[in-house]
Amino acid sequence: MRVFWPVFGFILSATALPPITNNIPLLNAALQIAGVVLNEVECPLVPTDPSTYWYESVTHNGISPFIPNGTDWPVFRNVKTMFDAKGDGVTDDSDALQNAINAGNSFAERNTNSLGTTGQPAVVYLPKGVYVLAKPIQFFVGMILMGDPIDPPTIKAAGNFSGDFMIFAKDPSQGSTTNFYIGMKNVIIDTLDYDKDRNLTLVDWSVSQACQLTNVRFEMPYESTGHVGIAMPEGGSGLIMEDLYFHGGVVGIKLDNQQYHLKSLTFDGCRTGISVQHMFMAHCQGCKFTLCGTGVDTSSPRDGLESLGTFLITDSTVDNTGVLVNTAVTNGSYNSIVLDNVRVNNSVSSTVTVSGEVVLKGSVNQGETWVLGNAYSPNEPTEGAFQSGTVFSASRPTPLVDSSGSFYRLPPPTYKEYGVEQIVNVKDVPGHPVAGDGKADDTASLQAIIDKYAGCKVLFFPYGIYLVTDTLVFPPGSRVFGEAWSAISATGSRFINPGAPVPMVKVGEPGDVGVAQFSDMLFTVEDVLPGCTLLEVNMAGENPGDVGFWNTHFRVGGAADTQIQDKCTTDDPSQCKAAFMLAHFTASSSAYVDNMWGWTADHDLDGGNAQTISVGRGILIESTKPSWFIGFASEHNTLYEVNINNAENVFVGFQQSETPYWQGTTSIPLTPNPWDPALPSDPDFSWCAADDARCRMSLYQRISGSRALYLRGGGFWTFFNGGVACGADEACQTDAVRVDNCFDVVYLGLGVNHVGNLVVRDGRAEVTSEVSRGGWFANVAAYLLG
Repeated sequence: MRVFWPVFGFILSATALPPITNNIPLLNAALQIAGVVLNEVECPLVPTDPSTYWYESVTHNGISPFIPNGTDWPVFRNVKTMFDAKGDGVTDDSDALQNAINAGNSFAERNTNSLGTTGQPAVVYLPKGVYVLAKPIQFFVGMILMGDPIDPPTIKAAGNFSGDFMIFAKDPSQGSTTNFYIGMKNVIIDTLDYDKDRNLTLVDWSVSQACQLTNVRFEMPYESTGHVGIAMPEGGSGLIMEDLYFHGGVVGIKLDNQQYHLKSLTFDGCRTGISVQHMFMAHCQGCKFTLCGTGVDTSSPRDGLESLGTFLITDSTVDNTGVLVNTAVTNGSYNSIVLDNVRVNNSVSSTVTVSGEVVLKGSVNQGETWVLGNAYSPNEPTEGAFQSGTVFSASRPTPLVDSSGSFYRLPPPTYKEYGVEQIVNVKDVPGHPVAGDGKADDTASLQAIIDKYAGCKVLFFPYGIYLVTDTLVFPPGSRVFGEAWSAISATGSRFINPGAPVPMVKVGEPGDVGVAQFSDMLFTVEDVLPGCTLLEVNMAGENPGDVGFWNTHFRVGGAADTQIQDKCTTDDPSQCKAAFMLAHFTASSSAYVDNMWGWTADHDLDGGNAQTISVGRGILIESTKPSWFIGFASEHNTLYEVNINNAENVFVGFQQSETPYWQGTTSIPLTPNPWDPALPSDPDFSWCAADDARCRMSLYQRISGSRALYLRGGGFWTFFNGGVACGADEACQTDAVRVDNCFDVVYLGLGVNHVGNLVVRDGRAEVTSEVSRGGWFANVAAYLLG
């Protein structure tokens, strides 16, 4: 046992404690002998509430290592100091902002479509001010438009604005479903000076996974007949939009996408808050509708009612609004509506209106779930029963909810409460050189820096590829902030053995309690590493969000920063067992996960290489302490996408997943091969016939030995069977979700594409697509297992 004493602001070990001395050089030498390092200086991280945001002042020395002349690539671009934007509310700043977005290096500009998805990272930073646009601006993949969160800047449409959209967030060189790694946060978008009755959309958000839209206010005129906050004219495959405020306008969001988690959105004075044009699964959590004509309208989607899945509204409030949900008649498994803890005051004329008829008025109270659609419960027949507006009881465990009884939801941290002197750039620590160039081994220096500043500073990772050859351990007190998805990448022999997998990033040791937070980061592998678990989380927080991940993702293959791009081009997945597992949330952990995409690449983001990759496992959740997964996705992993094993008190607000495209009828080998079941939690597929390739496909969710699970918005999409596209009415995969030996499981909103069984419980198919057709292929509003 080691005992520690504080002396002159240091923590001294009882071992090798020197005699008392006033000789500072001797004291320093003694401290070095005792193994004392600067992290043992007492330096609690206390908010100082500065007037200038730290990111504006911190040293910016990020690089793009895998493009020509990448060391002179400008990751950070301040639109005022570097591109002469005025931000004075008068000058047209359209060109200045676009120049900041386009800027590249001596090899290429960002708008040339010559640097791949991952080679052109950019943070376009707007200090406080009012930036007038007379014409649209165009985003490209790999960028974040970031404002000052202390005093958010305004992007304002001029009265003579020319165009139908202010901001095109979708990169025109990519399809909407491959528009990854795009962000916008901490800004106000204002059309108050533009004719309220002329058509103008503030943002085209036709994007997909690993995109972040947060802390944005859309200021539109009240009584407008032409202004729309967000539209998605080209669709997309999104995950989450969060902490948004829509003021005025004819429509807040025209929702036209495969799926979405909509968290903490406020609609104030919109004629329609959300107009659903196309959607297979959506969850509106913590939404507020006030002074609106209609909150959510699902009555007239562009491709018919039967293409709609489930729209969930959870922990939301409504006041001074005509109708919360306006929809059309449904009598099957499509266009389902589920309300869960929705408080509606007396000023609201109708909570749910179906084809002009009020079918629900008033609140759906805490502990209640109202269902319009097919619901399954343990005592009902296998085919389920259509509910025309049935209330089910749905209690919630105290650890998962706040004082109001709502599931916890937290905004992404900005650390605006800390000054620049409380931020450490990991590339600027004397004595601990860090390259971030995807070539040098940064392990030892990074670990020293992590240990040194835990609890004392926020660690800033400028954009780069930080190569590690051993586990990085983040102790309690760690706070990490990346830049346009800074990457930690594993390489080397330490991660080779699948019989003894090793984590690349380890958050705490079992039993640790404290703070460990990660924002805007990426976890990946530099080589084929069958013994690598990219993330292991052991730590629990004292409060929700103490241990948290925001806008932090996984990528295996499909990029220029990994040898997998060139090594895994054959059709044989056994030749590319690229990682053991993406993430493991262990029994001792308690974490809040918000906007996380675990992607095993199905294509090459930076070139034309085929990618046939086998990652053994997606995300394993074994936490027994409260855990929250918000805007969450796991795709193309071999045994499962998400495995909830011996867990309890877990809230999943949304999960989107796809199976590997190489699995199915013609796939060789058949799952679980090329992986041997190595963990007690691994499915062995013994329920499948030996030659049944459609049964032997990655499970979207395996849930075993667990209880107190509250699952919302599952969107599970199978597109291919052995690399061949599924037929229109074909069930290419047998099972989506398998539940064994569980109780107290509440599942609201579950949709599949080309899957036969939505839910199999204890070996029995309880929810099948045959009797649940709707949405993309099949859809169920509720599955309630007591």
